[in-house]
Amino acid sequence: MEKRNKHWRIEQRNRIYAAKMKLHAAYEGAFFIKDKWVINPRWIDLYKDNYLSKYKSCRVLCSCWMCRGEKYNRREYKKETDRIYNESMY
Repeated sequence: MEKRNKHWRIEQRNRIYAAKMKLHAAYEGAFFIKDKWVINPRWIDLYKDNYLSKYKSCRVLCSCWMCRGEKYNRREYKKETDRIYNESMY
C-alpha cells in the first residue's frame, strides 16, 4: 500500500492542477501567458506558466453558492417536496 506522505500529497495536488488546466484549455478563448495574449493554448502551456496557481492550494477558487454547491438537508428537502406535492393534489 502506498504511503500517504508529503510526496504523495504533492503528486495529488499536481494531478488535480493538471486536470484544471486541461479544463481551462478546453475553453475557447485567449489567455495572458508570458506577457502576451495566446489564443487557444495547450494545457501544458498553462501548466508551465503556473496559470491560476491558486488551484494548487484550493480546489474551488470562488466561495459563492454556485461554485461550491449548496449543501442541504435531504430529509428537510424531501419533506418540503412531499408537502408541495400533497398540496397540489388537493
